[in-house]
Amino acid sequence: MFKLTNVDLYWAFLNETNQLSGKYQVDVCNLTDAQVSRLEEEGIKVRTKGDDRGYFITCKSTKYPITPYDKDGNEIRAKVANESKADVLIKPYSWKSPTGMKGTSAGISKLIVTDL
Repeated sequence: MFKLTNVDLYWAFLNETNQLSGKYQVDVCNLTDAQVSRLEEEGIKVRTKGDDRGYFITCKSTKYPITPYDKDGNEIRAKVANESKADVLIKPYSWKSPTGMKGTSAGISKLIVTDL
């Protein structure tokens, strides 16, 4: 596990599933060069689409909602909007699909929203 600090959150489906993927998910965005290097060392693919998100990863959970907390450890029940700032504890995990595809993705162990 490792921490990504002062990142932006976009497209946060934390307590409800995304209709397209059917998963809880959030884009962790505007990653620094050092954060990109750390993620790539773990085998996690970092993407960019030339938009406001800069370099980003999409963290997904099939079974469990992603619970956001404030700096004091209180659960946030409000909607987390695009460009909210956060510190994210990332847990890489390996996967393999039934069709033989495989890779490493980023799970979220803890999400601390620092600016909602």
